[in-house]
Amino acid sequence: MDERLALPDPVPGLVVTQRERGFRAELRASREALSAVRALTRSVPTAYGAAPELRDSAELVVSELTGNVVRAAPDDEPVQLIVEVYAVAPGIEVIVHDAVPGQPNRRELALDSAEAMSGRGLHLLDLLTDHWTVEPSPLGKQIRCRLRAE
Repeated sequence: MDERLALPDPVPGLVVTQRERGFRAELRASREALSAVRALTRSVPTAYGAAPELRDSAELVVSELTGNVVRAAPDDEPVQLIVEVYAVAPGIEVIVHDAVPGQPNRRELALDSAEAMSGRGLHLLDLLTDHWTVEPSPLGKQIRCRLRAE
């Protein structure tokens, strides 16, 4: 299918580059920039012929990973992120680069806990992705996830 993505209208602090079978977005976190990246993520399966049922899961993975970075960053610093989303055989690959020091921490709590306000991120990655890794990145670290249709 290999159509072009519908790139968002210009958003301050967001630079999107169309890549083979996906996109790379360099952004300074803001509501508008994150919303545009989520919309682009949802469009990747349609634009590149991947399983349409991966749209919601890919968007949720991007939202969770970018939200965690924003929450972990100091309040007075702009949050720089790079988000890459690609259609790959047989699914979608999501890569989020950030400069927040340290590795993600897994909290021991039930996914359906009514008391917990956060701490479900890595559990969601386990549920929604086939596998995920944390690797070094020029920005600091990257979390790479692979989603595959059932």
